[in-house]
Amino acid sequence: MGEVSLETTAYAKIILHAAKYPHCAVNGVLLADATKIRDGAKNQDLDIVDTVPLFHHSHYLSPMAEIALTQIESVAQANNRIIAGYYAACENFRDNTVEKCPGQKIAEKIAEHFPSAVFVVVC
Repeated sequence: MGEVSLETTAYAKIILHAAKYPHCAVNGVLLADATKIRDGAKNQDLDIVDTVPLFHHSHYLSPMAEIALTQIESVAQANNRIIAGYYAACENFRDNTVEKCPGQKIAEKIAEHFPSAVFVVVC
């Protein structure tokens, strides 16, 4: 596994999204700078430059999620970014493992398209 770093803006968006909805599970997409990514390389270093908060309720595998990811991908490409991961926070503070977090299927889809993708669990 390569080294993963989050820029301040990306980190703040994750924490603020979780703080705004402490009673809900939240999730979102992590974006990295596409110019620093080697195509097809696994275990590369990632610098997460931005995030896109998605949901704070149960729309993890719905058409809304598919549409959101399609829109994020097109905007990311226009800004020379790539979807490089996924973040999630469970509604129960003690459920801080990957198995208990919502949206594992979305994270797996991201990993299919980007082998070095990361899944960040907010505790």
